[in-house]
Amino acid sequence: MNRNDEKEYWALIWEKFRAGDRRAFETIYSDFVDALFAYGLKMTPHRALVEDAIQDTFLDVYNYGSRLRNPGSLEFYLYKTLKRIIIRKLKEKYRFAHPDDFVAQFDLKFPLEENELEEMEEQTGMLKSELKNLDAKKRELLFLKFNSGLTYNEIGELLDCKADTVKKQVHRILKLLRGKLGEDFLELFVMFVRK
Repeated sequence: MNRNDEKEYWALIWEKFRAGDRRAFETIYSDFVDALFAYGLKMTPHRALVEDAIQDTFLDVYNYGSRLRNPGSLEFYLYKTLKRIIIRKLKEKYRFAHPDDFVAQFDLKFPLEENELEEMEEQTGMLKSELKNLDAKKRELLFLKFNSGLTYNEIGELLDCKADTVKKQVHRILKLLRGKLGEDFLELFVMFVRK
């Protein structure tokens, strides 16, 4: 399904939900809960906090969604709501004074299948090392770019920067990694970041 078809599909589901269709809400929940959970765990290792935040996210959608217009991008709306709730919960738990204090907590790890690990152990070790050297905001940027259907505009809004900045940052990060790891880097990187 292309991006426009997907947006139309979710707009239809959203309208059904606003009209009181319980199945539409269940569809929203079942299609997004796993992605939200994965994103939440990248922000904090506290599973219970992430689970509570996801529950609060869907409670917000259920309680207030019928009064909202079509959010344009349901995925973006859910990511943004979840991030806001997690930051609020972390502030309460750890008394973070500012969201920037929280950003350093973002610990992005990319999965890699065992059989591929054996074949490319040295390259993956180098890639892991380079990814760990990236700051938290850049890891979050890469995660959102390669593991969500969000546009550059939506990622920029989520990260409080302009869409052009997001594009430039992604390009610069990939160029830096390609320069350090060679031309085969992109294939390895895509295997690393895709779910």
